[in-house]
Amino acid sequence: MNNIKICRNWLILCVVCLVGFSGCKSQQKLAEEQAAEIRAENIAKSKEILLSILNDNGQMSTAEKEKKLRQAKALNSDDPEVQQLIAQVEELLQREREAAQATNDAVKVDPEVERSLGDLFDEIASASSASSANGLIEEGLSMFSSPQTTVLIIISQSGDMNDYDQPTTIERYLNYLKDRKASPNEIYQVKKDDSGKISELELIKKSIR
Repeated sequence: MNNIKICRNWLILCVVCLVGFSGCKSQQKLAEEQAAEIRAENIAKSKEILLSILNDNGQMSTAEKEKKLRQAKALNSDDPEVQQLIAQVEELLQREREAAQATNDAVKVDPEVERSLGDLFDEIASASSASSANGLIEEGLSMFSSPQTTVLIIISQSGDMNDYDQPTTIERYLNYLKDRKASPNEIYQVKKDDSGKISELELIKKSIR
């Protein structure tokens, strides 16, 4: 009888151990499945973010793209495709930074030219008479390749994007200053031809500087 009782106790103990072991395996499998699910979600989210940068059509600034890249990296995905997309985005951002630097360098206007043009605009706008303004306009046009030299005016900026007013010519612009009797814009960028004459003038509204 005692032997039967001992065997029964051992049997119960074995069953309890088996159930416990099975339960541990089930919990471990569940944890592994949850980890795999989270990893898959992180990979999908990383790809979505990175592809939105690569497929952007000019709506995002470089700073916004850099922020999104940091978000993608924060998901810590070691997926090879994600890593490849990260490398592509980093190359894209590097090109954009270099282009922005080149633009910044081009925007640096010769202080003498800026001062001369600024003075010309102010003098035309404040001229005491139409004939006086016309004389200043005639003198000022000699600085340009032709009276039809393009003038672009930035009316708003958003990140790296400029919004321009309708293009005009230097002759029209100088006459506009004469008629308005005010000079609302300042020099932003000047391009010259081989002879040193101004071949394109870019202005920006003083109110957004």
